[in-house]
Amino acid sequence: MYEFNNKRYLSPDILDKLLYKNSLNEYTSVLGFSVENRPILLSSFGSGEKKVLIWSQMHGNESTTTRSLIQLFSDLTSKKTNLFVDLTIKVIYQLNPDGSDKYSRFNANGVDLNRDAVKRTQPESKLLFSLFNEFKPHFCINLHDQRSIYAAGDTNLPAMISFLAPSYDKLKSINEFRQKAMTMIGSIYKEIKPRTNCSVGRYNDDFNINCFGDFFMSKNTPTILLEAGHHPNDFGRNVVVHELYKSLLMFLNLFVRENQIKSNTETYFSIPKNYDHLRDIEIINIRCLSGLSSKLFVQFQEILKGDKIYFSPTIENESSKKLYGNVIIDFSKFTNKSIDLKQNNQKIIENLKLFLDFSLFLK
Repeated sequence: MYEFNNKRYLSPDILDKLLYKNSLNEYTSVLGFSVENRPILLSSFGSGEKKVLIWSQMHGNESTTTRSLIQLFSDLTSKKTNLFVDLTIKVIYQLNPDGSDKYSRFNANGVDLNRDAVKRTQPESKLLFSLFNEFKPHFCINLHDQRSIYAAGDTNLPAMISFLAPSYDKLKSINEFRQKAMTMIGSIYKEIKPRTNCSVGRYNDDFNINCFGDFFMSKNTPTILLEAGHHPNDFGRNVVVHELYKSLLMFLNLFVRENQIKSNTETYFSIPKNYDHLRDIEIINIRCLSGLSSKLFVQFQEILKGDKIYFSPTIENESSKKLYGNVIIDFSKFTNKSIDLKQNNQKIIENLKLFLDFSLFLK
């Protein structure tokens, strides 16, 4: 495993310090408490008529969007933006602080909060729903991270950001509320598309009423799912934090003048679908014992030890679908020695490490 010095691990303690450092504590109160009695923090900004509810890290190991939120609202509060005249914004930075502490998708009871929208068996789910009912937002933003396996369309370009206007029924119907979300996403995409350094995908819209985005959409509240993805050679997701910052700021500015935006769904459906056919590294021209040349795909697994994240390379066997590598390595440039690819995957990794330093690809 390789120690990776980045900001992906964002524990509740680290969040607390960042809020104080950026003077966001002044806008922050305790919404409630998690299973393990950690405070769930809520920031309130502005006093306008249009209301926006934003939540992040309902999956504890998805911290990129939280970092974007802190940067965004730190800037907006320091500049005394006019946005706060038109908007009232409620922000939950970490809906799942117990999972964030353990760098886990699940809460302390092992429940995926984004599959708990209907039954609301967990205190964190109950708090989000209660806030939704009490605040009655005009728009919801549901923030997540997605894995580095997702491409923007049937390409080898990783989806840095993926959008979704969630379905509210199994037919994936489009009513005025879902159309509002689609129109907003399309307007943001028009701004992003000319920037060649940001590839954008459209997330799968299969209906699941247990997901909060689908659930809130079924309550006639326009909702956008926004997934922070991967950028080549940016496992720290620092580039993505900045791109997500710009997308969130675009949304707030567009929402203020939404009445001026012509309603349409065409731009939304022009966004390439997400394809899950990327892997972190593709190693080509590996000499086998038979003398033939072969290739392998490597995917990093993230493991928390103490307060540090370690990346462990694992072999991904190519299935019936064609895979692409985010990074391509020509193994013949490192050695002409043969590798026994019939060994178990761990042995293969150990042999590859004799010639390759995987840490060089973790930036």
